Amino acid sequence: MRQADPHWAVAWDWVQREHDGEHFDAAAREEMTRWLVADPAHREAYEKAARLWLLAGLVAPSTM
Repeated sequence: MRQADPHWAVAWDWVQREHDGEHFDAAAREEMTRWLVADPAHREAYEKAARLWLLAGLVAPSTM
């Protein structure tokens, strides 16, 4: 059984914030950049979260 990535929740939060233009200013970008360079695992988790964000945008909303 795979263990959950301990960085996933933070990475997902950064991806969401990044795509929310109103709340993602230069200070937020700088903070995210510091987080990304602090640990290669952060970058890996962020890249996975960003791919998921892009893939989710390709799925049409349910019409139920």
